[in-house]
Formats: sequence, structure tokens, C-alpha cells
Amino acid sequence: MRRIFLVTALLALLGAGLHMMAVPADAQTAAPVTMTETPAGTDPANGTTTSIPTSPRTTILVEPGTGTPQPSMSATWRAMPQNQKTLAVGSVLVLVAVTAALLYLAMSTDMLRDNAPSTFAGVTGAHGKPLRRAFSLAQSQMAWWFVIVLAAYLYLFLVTGELDTLTGQALCLMGLGTGTAMGAAMVEQNKTNPILVAYQGVLAQVADPATPAADLPTLTATRDTLARQLASHDFVHDILTDANGISLHRFQTAVWTVVIGVLFLIETVVHRKMPDFDPYSLGVLGISAGTYLGFKIPEQPN
Repeated sequence: MRRIFLVTALLALLGAGLHMMAVPADAQTAAPVTMTETPAGTDPANGTTTSIPTSPRTTILVEPGTGTPQPSMSATWRAMPQNQKTLAVGSVLVLVAVTAALLYLAMSTDMLRDNAPSTFAGVTGAHGKPLRRAFSLAQSQMAWWFVIVLAAYLYLFLVTGELDTLTGQALCLMGLGTGTAMGAAMVEQNKTNPILVAYQGVLAQVADPATPAADLPTLTATRDTLARQLASHDFVHDILTDANGISLHRFQTAVWTVVIGVLFLIETVVHRKMPDFDPYSLGVLGISAGTYLGFKIPEQPN
């Protein structure tokens, strides 16, 4: 059910984005101008003025403050030179390929997962599948901002043909994700995980030839129990949960990251440039990241 919800949400966001792309950028906020009068034109043959019939229901979107009609996205595409169309299609393909590769690696490898333990020694979960490491909130946040900024950059290249569209705030957002991941890694390196220590100790006893055969069933059951405590449940559970259940600081970080990221993409599509958020918006992300790292120091493993 959770997978169906996530797929539905992604399709809804994609549909909204395509709808906004179908309307010229600034025209989405411009009021439509309805022509109810019959405009006059000049006949070049005899210099007389003639009337051009116009439907009273015709609605034309114009540039704000200029009165100049805006071309539609399809008209802009048709007017593009062939080489620019090729670059635009290439940009879309690159974005799709990078996003697909990231999703594939996230699900099939440990790229976005915790670093320990190195192995679960063949222990399986409730559904008979091999156990995997838990997803990392900090690593996922870093990947999120990478995809967001890349998507915005390729979109702007697609519609403007310019390469110098990156802004200082876009780099700050990527740096914030990277800094949070590095801080979390440093905290994990200097913190003792008692469940992990116990699990590694049991693994050593099971692998030790001197361990009595009568003790192996008990050790194996203990190993399996500890392994399932360390292993991944699902993505949402992993990034939001610690030993005490869903944590407010993790939930806050995840929600603000998603909200600011979605707004970043919407502003990029609407105004055809990367947005300049006010310092308070960036401050919210900074506070969330700092709170997450601060609570992670005494945090017990999930």
C-alpha cells in the first residue's frame, strides 16, 4: 500500500509539472486578456482600413505590463533550431537516465544505506528475503538535493539554452545535504552501537570452531534477533524511526526537505530561473539539519 501511495504521489507531481510546462512561464500568473472588439487592419493594396473579425471569446495570454502576446510552448519548440532541439532532447534523456540510475542503485545496492553491519550472515526476514542495511536519512537527503538541482539545471537548459543558470542558493542546498551526510557519518563513527557490538560478538562466537555445538542453536537465534533489529524495514520507516519509534526531529527534517525541494522545482518551472529563497527559508533547513545532527549524538539505533 505504501508503494502504491508513493507511486501515485510521484505521478501527481509529474502531471502538475507537465501542466505548468504547457503554459508559458510568466503567463501562468498573468491575467488573460479577452478581445471583444474587432481590430482594424490596413489593406496594403489600396491603403484602406478593413475590419478583421475576431471571436468575442478569444482569450490571449500576454506578457505582464507589456501587452505583447506570449508564444505557447509548442510554438517555441517549433521555432527552435534543430541543434537546440537535439540538445533539449538530450537534456531530458540525461535527467531520466540519471534519475533511473539513482533509483536503481538505491534499491539494489547499499548506496543510500548505513555502513554497518557489513553482513547479515544469511539471515532472512519475515518474507524469506535476505536482510538489508537500513536506509540513511542523511544519505537520502544528499541524493534528494542532487536530483533536485540537476533537474532544475537541465530544465533551464531545455527552455533557455543557457548553461550559466546555477545560483548560489542551489549550491548552498547541495552543500547542506552534503554537510548533513558528512556530519552524520562523523557522529556514527564516534558512537558505539550496543546492538551492533552484540551482533558482531555473536557472529564471532558462531564462527569460532571452539564454540560447543550445544550452544549453537541459542547463539544462532540470538544472532537472528539482533540482525532483524539492525536491518531495514522499509524506506519511510528507516528514515523516520529510531529506538523510540518515529522521531520528531527526523520527521521535521524529512518534511522540510521535501517541501523546500518541491517549491524549488515549481519556482524554477514557473519563472524559468532557479529561485532565490529568503534567508528564513534556508534557515529552516539549517535548523532542521542541526537539530537532526544534535539529536543523533545520543540517539539509539532503531
